[in-house]
Amino acid sequence: MKKKLVLALSIFAATFALSTESVKAQDGRGERPQQNLTPAQRVDNQIQRWTKALSLSSDQVNQIKPLLLELNQKRDAMRDAPDKRAAMREMRDLVTAQDAKMKTILSAEQYTKYEDIKDEAKDRMKGKFGGRN
Repeated sequence: MKKKLVLALSIFAATFALSTESVKAQDGRGERPQQNLTPAQRVDNQIQRWTKALSLSSDQVNQIKPLLLELNQKRDAMRDAPDKRAAMREMRDLVTAQDAKMKTILSAEQYTKYEDIKDEAKDRMKGKFGGRN
């Protein structure tokens, strides 16, 4: 009887721990839930957010999706780069090129909102990791 009770409590504790981690990942409190996603999954999430925030048309989504996918794939590849500074410079150049392409795809109003979204993300990152002065 004791063995069954201990086993049942162990299973309950393990299930509770796993469900807690799952909830943290789903609500954004997990350590880095986006890191476990594939580049395509991250792009789909980003497209959903941008479609809502920027009122993207289906044509715009079809033009933006490959840009985001390429950027996310290169970002993943750069995480393992031996020269982090060079990788960061390359990523900065890629983002600058993406911004130029986005400017041709989005309307002036959408592009302004896009820049606001990017600025808010930068502010969140500075708050989370501490900005450089």
